[in-house]
Amino acid sequence: MSPSSVLFFLLQLCCLQMMLVSMPTCKLPGKVVKKTHDLLHDLGGQFPAHCLEDNSSIHFPDSVLSAPSTRHNQCRWMSLVVYECLQRAGLIFADYELPEGEDGVSWSMLKLDHYLNVQDRLVEDHRCVSTNTRTRTKCRLGQTKLDWGFGLASGALSPYFSNVTTVVDQQVGSACGWEILRSDLLRVLRIALVNNRGCFNWTRAH
Repeated sequence: MSPSSVLFFLLQLCCLQMMLVSMPTCKLPGKVVKKTHDLLHDLGGQFPAHCLEDNSSIHFPDSVLSAPSTRHNQCRWMSLVVYECLQRAGLIFADYELPEGEDGVSWSMLKLDHYLNVQDRLVEDHRCVSTNTRTRTKCRLGQTKLDWGFGLASGALSPYFSNVTTVVDQQVGSACGWEILRSDLLRVLRIALVNNRGCFNWTRAH
């Protein structure tokens, strides 16, 4: 590699680091994320055995849980994953009715309302997570475009939520779609809270 190429690469790297440091930090409140997890957990019981077949055909993209190597980037990434999952789940809850009766979900509607209120408030009050991570920035030195999180929803999460929506929209067996959504949301929140605890703001509730 020629000296000029090395210099050009170093200038690009310097520009990248300056951009990441200068971007405002937007942290999700840890206590509210934990409360969201706990409320979702308390909605119902164990995952129904009769839904295992549907669960095997709807795979949550585990690749999105593999964050970048540096801690700064890791926090941005996991915050976006949590935010996107809750936001998209909220849309499904808003657009589709839960099945009732013998073939429906055995969830507490009172607890569900409480959960949805907390989830919706979390998503509404922290749009900065999605905004900051998707900001396009052009570096003068290398004319390099960086778009944090761009393509995550459309590339990795969209197929998953599309598959869940398909099952939820069915007249028969839709309860399994809701159980799958709940199970996967719990896993995402649990992994984020355990493995990335330091990425959340624990100093205040909101």
